Amino acid sequence: MKLFRKLFADKILRFYEGTNNGIRILLKFPFLNWHIDEATFTNMPKTRNAIGIIMQLFTVIGEFLRRFIYFLLLIYVPFRLISIVRPLVATDQELAMIFMFTMLSIICGSLANTTLLAMGDRDYLMIRVMLISPYLNFLGKLIYKMITDFIFYFILLLIFKVSVYNSLMLCLLVIFTRPIGEMLAILAFDRLRSLYENRNLFNGTVMAICVILTYGLPLINRKISINWLYVTHPAIIVLFFIIGAGSMYFLWWYKYYRVIIREAIHLKHEE
Repeated sequence: MKLFRKLFADKILRFYEGTNNGIRILLKFPFLNWHIDEATFTNMPKTRNAIGIIMQLFTVIGEFLRRFIYFLLLIYVPFRLISIVRPLVATDQELAMIFMFTMLSIICGSLANTTLLAMGDRDYLMIRVMLISPYLNFLGKLIYKMITDFIFYFILLLIFKVSVYNSLMLCLLVIFTRPIGEMLAILAFDRLRSLYENRNLFNGTVMAICVILTYGLPLINRKISINWLYVTHPAIIVLFFIIGAGSMYFLWWYKYYRVIIREAIHLKHEE
């Protein structure tokens, strides 16, 4: 339990913040604020927890809606537009979803959207003010990201007519490749300083290449290759499970998170 609290200290803090915000919202309702105030909830822990849970549900729904908008605007809408020009692409929507999701969410999302180097004000608060270990703060964020990605993308893939099996395999690939991307980011920091120092350029290049290939290949080839179905083959899943497990082992035992975080905080202050 102690490890859990340290790993997800940010989420626990957000729960209490959400609880307080929910109480303040309730107190703004007419007539209600005539009978109760914030002190009223001090001796009502179950009510406070219920309000906190409701507020967290709204937060989770918001996270899901952001991913839904991403999926709709960057995957489904381009698929429909490409289908107008290349009718063969429209003949197999599931194959198109697999291809586009693999390029944008698995490859691009794992290489260019790493958690470790994305230092925000919240991370500064957790590390410098609440004295949470950078190591545990990072791992907690990564685990939360992997869990939410798996659940949300599984639902979205089903919504956009991808079979249960392929949706499950793709989401497993997502959670297996996330640690790989984080490990590569650390190796870039340790071994390729020039790449780390120009990581914004690198991330932009990766995203540009993935976007161009995602939308360009179907237009050039007039269809999407059936070979993309091999992405969900059990052998591929097992291979990435092994690589992902090795990457997670590396992340678990890596000793120099403080150095990376110190550098990230320094760069953030310069910005």
